[in-house]
Amino acid sequence: MKRAILAMAAVCSFGVLAWAAGRSADTLNDKCPLSGKDVANATSDVEVKLCCDKCVAAYEKDPAKVLGKVTKLPNDKCPVSGKAVGEAKVTASIGFCCNNCKGKFDEAPEKHLGKVKAKKK
Repeated sequence: MKRAILAMAAVCSFGVLAWAAGRSADTLNDKCPLSGKDVANATSDVEVKLCCDKCVAAYEKDPAKVLGKVTKLPNDKCPVSGKAVGEAKVTASIGFCCNNCKGKFDEAPEKHLGKVKAKKK
């Protein structure tokens, strides 16, 4: 009986750890841009092209501001400078509360990028 209880506790603990691991600490945001709920394990990666390393630095300083300027994907104009894109690019991992919100985002990401709020540092 004790073994069964210990095994069950281990499985439950593993499940909680797996769930927590599924919540990506690497997401740009901690609130879903569609619902406003806490981010769970649903994520989408968005690649944004930029014109130069200076604009990459601007993205790194305030990624949500730069993402909010993206009007179409793939983009052909740099959202920071407005110039034609070059070889520079960044990938933003956006978190969602559920796969339903992720699906809506994936259908038209540029429609929702302005709603992404970066985690507070």
